[in-house]
Amino acid sequence: MSLAHTVPKRARARFAALMFGACAAPIFWLGQLMLGYWVSATACYGGDHPTAMESASGLRTALIAFDAVAIIAAVAGGIVAFVCFRLVREEKERGHTEIVAIGSGRARFMALWGMLSSLWFLGAIIFDTIASIGVPLCVR
Repeated sequence: MSLAHTVPKRARARFAALMFGACAAPIFWLGQLMLGYWVSATACYGGDHPTAMESASGLRTALIAFDAVAIIAAVAGGIVAFVCFRLVREEKERGHTEIVAIGSGRARFMALWGMLSSLWFLGAIIFDTIASIGVPLCVR
């Protein structure tokens, strides 16, 4: 394989920024689910028998804090992906013999995927936030 057929490096959108845009929301959604489940399970059922809780306000505050961090991370990932998309949308990629369509490269794909995944997972994070606020914490 000759080097003439490889895609040129993208200097305008850094790979780390593209990866953050594409992966921040899914990772924080997963963290929200796992951390929220672990904290709720430990607080409500710490041993062999259900734990008696005087007040669940501390637990509810912790869950809301997890939810807020996840929402902020998903929005930040979407913003970073959008900025990267604006940088690379007019790029041209060289094909085997000619210039392919404007904006049809890996960087554009990753930026577009980052915007879409941030939006999808932001919706999932918001639904989980509604559930953590509206569902009773420790059912007896």
